[in-house]
Amino acid sequence: MARSTTLVRPAPARQVLPVVAASTAGASVVALAALGAAGHGGYASDPVGAVALAAAATVSTVVAARLGRSGHRAAGRLAAGLAVSLLAYLLLTVLTVAAVATGQPWAAVTVAAWNSAWIPPLALMQLTASAAVRTSGATPWTHRVVGLTLGVVTLVNAVLTTASEPFAGLPTIAGESWRTALAPVGAAVTLLGMGALLLLPVTLWRAALGSHETVRARLGIAAAATTAAPLTVAFCLLLAVARAPGGVEPALGSVAFLVALSGATAFAAGCALAAARGAAEPRQVTVVVRVAGLTAAALIIAGVGTIVAAPGSSLGPTTVALLVSALTVLVGGAAWVATGLLARTLTSPPPSGPVGPETTPRVEATIAPTHVGAPHLLPSDTPPTAEVSAGTTDAVTGPDAAGGSGVVGTADAVAGPTAAGASGGVGLVALGGLTAREREVLAALAEGASNAGIAAQLVVSERTVDAHLRAIFMKLDLTPGGTTNRRVQAARIWLEHSRQRS
Repeated sequence: MARSTTLVRPAPARQVLPVVAASTAGASVVALAALGAAGHGGYASDPVGAVALAAAATVSTVVAARLGRSGHRAAGRLAAGLAVSLLAYLLLTVLTVAAVATGQPWAAVTVAAWNSAWIPPLALMQLTASAAVRTSGATPWTHRVVGLTLGVVTLVNAVLTTASEPFAGLPTIAGESWRTALAPVGAAVTLLGMGALLLLPVTLWRAALGSHETVRARLGIAAAATTAAPLTVAFCLLLAVARAPGGVEPALGSVAFLVALSGATAFAAGCALAAARGAAEPRQVTVVVRVAGLTAAALIIAGVGTIVAAPGSSLGPTTVALLVSALTVLVGGAAWVATGLLARTLTSPPPSGPVGPETTPRVEATIAPTHVGAPHLLPSDTPPTAEVSAGTTDAVTGPDAAGGSGVVGTADAVAGPTAAGASGGVGLVALGGLTAREREVLAALAEGASNAGIAAQLVVSERTVDAHLRAIFMKLDLTPGGTTNRRVQAARIWLEHSRQRS
């Protein structure tokens, strides 16, 4: 009697990773709980901080799997690296606490590594969010700067900083419990690291605010995600300040930092997934922007409140309460209004009407814009001589920059508008003459991206984008003029071309 056999296919790595991460995180939490119950580790083995890190690592693995399935492989790999860095932090905590508790001779090495293990997640959460809006496989220079700088900061911090009594007495946020060799070097490297954490937020916010339509919303979500890392560092510094004048319990502050790091990681990973999906709903953008903005406002309120409430302050309790209340209303209210305006800016289309030649206008058309993550690019070997007559049945009519109309052809030939002051004839322009990179630039332009937005997505410089646009305008026979907006006309040509090809 023949026996049937069933082939069992192994699960893909992206499906196994969340299970492995959750198992590793759970085992680490149990181990830390056991060490804590035995009186070892103090705040490092606190269940709240351990569970928060484990949850953030699990969320990151799920995001990594979804990013990989959606085709954003670079972002998926970085999200997986983020999860691994958090799991490594947990495992290193277990190893370090156990080594210190048992008096191992190599405990100092693990303490030094553990003391710096919170830095890599800051870099990886930024890189993940930034990579989610890239359409090029190249690594941008901003990523290299952030990765290299934070790597140096991690190494220097591990080498120069040691604990006088790890896990005994005053924990990490109390500066007097740590010894720093070559203090000026350590301080300079720390400042360098803080500056590197501001590079991606500034770059992405600039690209977002200069773009339009879904591109602006996606870049805005990614920018808000990258802001989580410097806010986490600001929270850490606030805890250090709060301990001295405010009498904040060091162990509580250290656990709060672990929770803040975990929350920032989950926030950045979630934003990366939202940005990679493409079209962002206004409510989603509002939530993301308000979380980042109100967190910054809370840090300002807490910092000022800690200083005015310090034991050495001459202000009475009533005065302190009134000042903090007024500050909360003013700063919190201003943050609420400002984040609402910013969210509307990121999601509202620009007004219709004449625009200048250097702006990125909204293109009024019934054609659905292409997706930035997977633009409908034409094959690079499309013959540049493909032309059709202007009288085909599929031709559509659209207004030109001067308010007139022009006939747009089909296939690889579309009608280009004439420049202001021309004779009024409409010639056919073939898109086959554009290179693959020029097609990518034109596709991003048609979605509403500014030069900075195109550069951010395609991983090129703005100067390169400008050169590509000049070449595109020339090949499409779009000449500059006082009433002609070449960006509008080029976008219309691409959208119509994409519609005809679909």
